[in-house]
Amino acid sequence: MEMDAKSSPDDIGELSRRTVLVTAATAAVAAAGVTAGLAQSATSASFGAPLVEMSFPVGVLDVEQKAAMIRGVTDVVRSAMKLSPDPARKLFVEIFETPEGGFGVNGQAVIPRGR
Repeated sequence: MEMDAKSSPDDIGELSRRTVLVTAATAAVAAAGVTAGLAQSATSASFGAPLVEMSFPVGVLDVEQKAAMIRGVTDVVRSAMKLSPDPARKLFVEIFETPEGGFGVNGQAVIPRGR
């Protein structure tokens, strides 16, 4: 099926970025054992919700550091945008981990030091 001006990626069997993020939010809420009401609000995220993306070399951050980074970035963005902490307002934070040699600064590949 060809995509025309009226069709969206979801209409032709492809996943849109928004669909993937909403699905991931729903799965995270369910995995955390949160109530069904809050899980439902994760699936009805409003269009245009802020999205912060960060890239790091693989292994630089452990799970606790990622969680702290997500909380901290969420707090900063909410404050800067003057958003309420209402769970119905979505703010996505995504951490990408780039394989060794796939992350660089000023033209140089960054290789994490040994742990």
